[in-house]
Amino acid sequence: MTTFRVFRPTPDPDAAPRGEGGLSRRPESLDGKRIGLLWNAKVNADIYLHRLEELLSTQYRGLEFVHAAKPTASKPMEPEVLDEMRTCDLVVTAFGD
Repeated sequence: MTTFRVFRPTPDPDAAPRGEGGLSRRPESLDGKRIGLLWNAKVNADIYLHRLEELLSTQYRGLEFVHAAKPTASKPMEPEVLDEMRTCDLVVTAFGD
């Protein structure tokens, strides 16, 4: 008999509070923020990130987008890409297929 272990993709409620080693704090507004869009080279994830940029640009003012890509989904980003993402107020990544 095969056993499957199911993981719930939500934060552990007993984990550290936002901004204290756990999840990052959410900004009160995205107006004027620098947003990193990190593509992991998966099919269609780039389409999602492009559409997200379009939607956010219509809802918030003064956004700056930083586009970056990983060589493949299974490899970490290059150090210079990580340095560039660190300059952002927040980063969004996407998985496709």
